[in-house]
Amino acid sequence: MNEAETIYYDLTEALLSASAKRVQYYGIARVVIETAKQAALLRNDIRFVVFSFGKKAFYEIEWKRAADGSVEFQIPKDVGQRWFRTHFGGAGLLGTVMRLLNASVAKRNVRVWEEHASALKRVDISHGIFVSAARPKMIVDMIEALKRAGSTARIVPLVHDFMPLHNGATKRFRRFDRNFMHDNRYLIAHSDLILTNSVFTLDELNRFAASGMLPKPGPVTAIPLVHQCPPGLEAPEIALPPPPYLLTVGLNLGRKNVEVVLNALLIMAKAGRKIPHLVLAGAHRYVERSELAPIRDHIVFVNNPNQTDLVRLYENALALIIPSRIEGWGLPAGEALWCGTPALCSTAPVFYEVCGELGLYFDPDDPDTLAGQIARLNEDEAYRADLRKRIADARPQLRTWTTVAREMLAALDRH
Repeated sequence: MNEAETIYYDLTEALLSASAKRVQYYGIARVVIETAKQAALLRNDIRFVVFSFGKKAFYEIEWKRAADGSVEFQIPKDVGQRWFRTHFGGAGLLGTVMRLLNASVAKRNVRVWEEHASALKRVDISHGIFVSAARPKMIVDMIEALKRAGSTARIVPLVHDFMPLHNGATKRFRRFDRNFMHDNRYLIAHSDLILTNSVFTLDELNRFAASGMLPKPGPVTAIPLVHQCPPGLEAPEIALPPPPYLLTVGLNLGRKNVEVVLNALLIMAKAGRKIPHLVLAGAHRYVERSELAPIRDHIVFVNNPNQTDLVRLYENALALIIPSRIEGWGLPAGEALWCGTPALCSTAPVFYEVCGELGLYFDPDDPDTLAGQIARLNEDEAYRADLRKRIADARPQLRTWTTVAREMLAALDRH
């Protein structure tokens, strides 16, 4: 990085999350906001920006240091921009047609922006370094806006995963996968440096590039994500289920693989073993199956817990189970360890990177092994106490958001 270069750090995902009626700052939005907070404390040459999809322009986000020394960004709420696809790979005519059809959405975005974000100052990113950890489809629009304005700013995205490029990794429609591939091709072709959220994702990028599915990238640096789970500032809103309970996340995506957890509990019930409660976020449709009747009363649904409740759920769980067939990093696994809770992980490669020797592993198609691991944790107090002690002793070596921000800035300096 040249000494005079300004870093422009994109907070658009945090803006959209702050305006959404769901838990703020989780997943990609959490990566964006937490890294930004630490980067602001580490360097004074960073300007934080958001992108207006209606105005096709960037605007500055100011921040201040709170009484406790943390960073508070002045991100407006209720902006609620509706993103629509404008990039369709080589389908130039389709892109033109869709832009015309979505003209009303663009007008709506401009109107909402003027109502709720008019106080933000527009930023001309003519040079410097533009860094974004947003979803590829959104960064594509940002890059196109920069190119139209004649910007010479260097483009540095943080890539989270390539899951849609795996055949069968998702049960969603194939058009999504093709669009995802086009977005990443564009992103790679226009990037000066690519950051990845894990060594696994870096290896995936190189593998898909070698196959010809993606273009060969330029410089790539892995910035593995974190274990740190920040404490919540909100008041608790939920009552914890009676212990012992397991914690997992289930979505209507095949790669999340919540079925193996339910099948493991069925195996335990059939064997007459004591079954812990299962705290499950999402995937209500799974428990409607008649064969789950023996364990249905043990399933507890928690939708959108706030950060305070999320930490409480982690800390008091018998274990987190993360049975995904594939992940780019897997924040819940790291966060569980940070909270001192065992992580039962599938053998998806990245979980070895996240948890190492602290994790317990099972084949995602092997509910019998998982059932045995759950039973041992539930029934063997000495084994459980030893595992928790090893996790607690390892906490000083776990990765924090400060680590991520420092490594990201060091990568920018090197390139």
